[in-house]
Amino acid sequence: MRRLLTFIAVVFCLHNTSAQKKIILEKMRCLSAVGPTMSYLKDAGIKRTIASHLNRTFERSGFPSLADTSTLANIEFPSRIADLNGGDVSFNDKDTSLFHLYLDLFETLPGSYFAPAERLLSVDTNMQTRAKTVFLLRAYIFRSDKKQVFGEELNVVITSAESVGMGVPYSTRLGKLFLTPKAFTEMFRAATGILFDPKNELTLIEIKASPAFMVDDYILPQTTNKPRTFVTTNKSIGSYVYQGQNEMIRLGVAEYEEIILRGKKAQSYNDDFVSVVKSRPNYASSDFVFLRQVCRDVVRDKNYLVKLCVQVDPATVLPEPYTFTNFLPLDFHYLFLENDTLARFTIQTNKFDETKKIVPAKVFNGVDSSSFFTIAPALQPEPVRYEYIVKGTIAQRKFTVKCSGNGNNVKEIFIDDKLVCIAQGKFNPEKFVVFDASLSSDILNPLLMIGFNRFFE
Repeated sequence: MRRLLTFIAVVFCLHNTSAQKKIILEKMRCLSAVGPTMSYLKDAGIKRTIASHLNRTFERSGFPSLADTSTLANIEFPSRIADLNGGDVSFNDKDTSLFHLYLDLFETLPGSYFAPAERLLSVDTNMQTRAKTVFLLRAYIFRSDKKQVFGEELNVVITSAESVGMGVPYSTRLGKLFLTPKAFTEMFRAATGILFDPKNELTLIEIKASPAFMVDDYILPQTTNKPRTFVTTNKSIGSYVYQGQNEMIRLGVAEYEEIILRGKKAQSYNDDFVSVVKSRPNYASSDFVFLRQVCRDVVRDKNYLVKLCVQVDPATVLPEPYTFTNFLPLDFHYLFLENDTLARFTIQTNKFDETKKIVPAKVFNGVDSSSFFTIAPALQPEPVRYEYIVKGTIAQRKFTVKCSGNGNNVKEIFIDDKLVCIAQGKFNPEKFVVFDASLSSDILNPLLMIGFNRFFE
């Protein structure tokens, strides 16, 4: 139930009074527990845009206009949630024609926001799964005698909108950033439009926003002005149109097969494979596992199997979800087509490329350089880190798949050392750009199965 007092509805409708009513923004307190989002509110252009939006919202909703529409004055950036205190009324102006506005904006992670049981049960579970970040916006308005005449809160859940943007999702030592400058101002415009609507009964809304990316010099130069192919995933089946043909690939669930070389249940394996396994440090105390993922080219009725080999060494066991990422050296990793070996490859992890850079100081929309915005000027360019590099042969041709992007969100695919595709996504392709028109589905689809396998955390 909204707490818009009858008093304010009456006072704000007095258009014929001798003194024109105005609203002064006394204080705006901003805090993020997620990342550098609130740094946007240090930019003069963004503050001017938001002030203009806010003034139009007031006029449209029957409120007095904002006294200063040129900027957002008196913005504070407290370090504690406790400092977001709407009852902290400090103005001393006795002018009865003025109303005094206080705004609090707090950003939190979805896990924290949905943690309380009453909220967890009352909100659509699909929204919880989709949520990237959550904003809490509170507004308080006081008369000159410090009597509160308005007090409302709106919770804004941010989810991802389909976007042509591609690149490295913004994540640095300062935290994560889910909104571009444009998306941030649009979020604020939409949220305040609802918050100050006298007829509104909502306390929670969902806003879809295009993601934010770090500026880079290895994805953007390749993908600028290039058409994207979008992939729709439903129940583990990715569907898209490539070269005028409908494509559907199914990426199955993760399966695990213990490699047994000792004891009564010992299995028979290739001699070279056994030799490499037995030569591994701490062989006697380690477990060796085949990681399996059944995949399928639905359109062509072809069955594939991604089969990788890892060592689980108790002396150097990796924390979840990386327990099964200590891949065996050499090319004992495979993609099978039915009963035939289609691809054989090596897997390297955690490799840096000093010739390629990401620029965490700047954020953009993943489309073009005109959207560059300096969000954290103190951060220096960094070399690209590849979580996984896959090298091998497929159908008697050399291939490489390089996985980067702050959590394996970008895949660069090479054939015979030539870049043929960049794809976005972690375990399922979301969109991709192809640079070689001769790349057939018979090669592209299997390489997507390798690059997007469930074991590359």
